[in-house]
Amino acid sequence: MAALSSKAIYGLAAMHVLSHAPHNRAMQVREISAMTQISHGYLEQLLSILRRNNLVSSIRGASGGYRLARHAHEIEVIDIIEALEGPFYKVEGNVGSSLILEYFWNDIEAKMRALFGMKLSELDQAYQPHFYEI
Repeated sequence: MAALSSKAIYGLAAMHVLSHAPHNRAMQVREISAMTQISHGYLEQLLSILRRNNLVSSIRGASGGYRLARHAHEIEVIDIIEALEGPFYKVEGNVGSSLILEYFWNDIEAKMRALFGMKLSELDQAYQPHFYEI
């Protein structure tokens, strides 16, 4: 994976919104769509994938919608990315027939996993100093 697709970016945005639902209440797709500016149809596709990967659960009925399947402190950003994109940043095969390059790629993978290993609940804490309203 060279870059994150809109699928991963939008999926993380939807999960972030769900992590702020009061008392883990179910949110309807139209609510999440309005808060993230993600189209209703595309959002439904993403939430369906996230549901199949046990990151969100869906509830039917008038007060139904989607909510996190686990607490935000149990979900890592990489869980969301891998659910939507597939296996994360793994260099396979010939790395240039050099042990140094193999160490380099393994180090890069470890650093990327550490970066994206942040918990969903930690996003606000980590980036709160950068948030302000005008």
